[in-house]
Amino acid sequence: MVTVVVICPGLQSGVFKYSLRQCPCQGMLVDMITTGLSMVVELEDVESINGMSLSLLLSTVVPDMVSGQSQQQGWLDDKTRAVFIELTLYNPHVNLFSVVSMTVEFTNQGAAYKGSEVVTLRLIQHDAILLLVLRGCLALFILIFALREGKTLFSRPLDYLTEFWSWVELLVIAVGFSALGVYFHTQSIIDEVAVQRTDGNNETFGGYKSAVGWFQVYTYLLGLLICCATLKFIRLLRFNAHVYALSMTMRRSFKPVAQFMLTVGIIIMAFTQMANLIFGVKLVEYKNITSSLQSLLFMMIGSFDFEALTQGHELLGQMIFFTYQSMMQFFLLSMFMAIIMDVYSEDTQSTHTDELNFNAFVKESALRVLEKVKDKKSPNVNVERNISTRDRGTLEDMLTKIDRMVGDLDTGVYD
Repeated sequence: MVTVVVICPGLQSGVFKYSLRQCPCQGMLVDMITTGLSMVVELEDVESINGMSLSLLLSTVVPDMVSGQSQQQGWLDDKTRAVFIELTLYNPHVNLFSVVSMTVEFTNQGAAYKGSEVVTLRLIQHDAILLLVLRGCLALFILIFALREGKTLFSRPLDYLTEFWSWVELLVIAVGFSALGVYFHTQSIIDEVAVQRTDGNNETFGGYKSAVGWFQVYTYLLGLLICCATLKFIRLLRFNAHVYALSMTMRRSFKPVAQFMLTVGIIIMAFTQMANLIFGVKLVEYKNITSSLQSLLFMMIGSFDFEALTQGHELLGQMIFFTYQSMMQFFLLSMFMAIIMDVYSEDTQSTHTDELNFNAFVKESALRVLEKVKDKKSPNVNVERNISTRDRGTLEDMLTKIDRMVGDLDTGVYD
């Protein structure tokens, strides 16, 4: 289905319907419906047309029909302010949906801003058995993990909530359940749209658009879940001296970097407002504050169009470019790196070796496991007081062997 919406202010309210049934392709029905301040042109039953005819139809018939009929009815004239084109494409051979949205906006000054969005996804995943199995494993893991963390939370609530990594665990649980909920909600929308198409209702673009939006949210949640898992993996490497120095540098440099970023933000916003006022009329990349800020941030990392800046303003475009690049690259970024390196040099000189003692960590973990085993065999008995001499010697011998093995591993890997 192809939908064309033309917005034109100043028209009288009312409902008008016009049907054009003579088309070059058999089985094609084109309805032009105008309601209020919008005109909708819908092309139905496009599945029955082969690729060549459909391409010819969309390239010749639709523009002529929209331009001719809309001009006759007074919808497309010098007062037109925006045109929206939306369509849904589906390739059954690779099971891919494409939701396309194209927009053009005309300002009072005569400038035209174009925008387009093409999102291609595999929405129908009922036949992907491996993905369903993996999502089932994810749901089972999150459920077991939530029960385990809930038990720990209720056993020592104050200690649990005061730890940073406890909040990371809770975030993993919340994001995991949210991702699964969004996925099942997306599949329910797709199933509902499929039922509507089976019943003969072809006005399903809104359903596909909603499903694509929710699927993108699902992708973002999975990305956040992977980020949290990466943080937990970095925590496992905390016994490495380099990883420990990196974490301590980030922790201690947060305050000076935040204070410095306040100054950087003021300077960047000044350049953003200046670029918006100078280039906003001619360049779409600087049409508003948000897009101007995004363009300047891209310019900072080397992605820019110097010719477009020159076309925006022949003199001020070059001046803004060289001033901004000099300020960012030679002053602000240099100060930022100086703050980081100053904190890093202090951390490398005062590294706490106690926190890098991998041997003590393994010994304490092994001792806790052995105590739990003893507690299960003899409940309500003090392990340290009631352990026999023979068992105590066996326990000490085991801990000595573990200490020697971990010491060899520590010496071979980290030195």
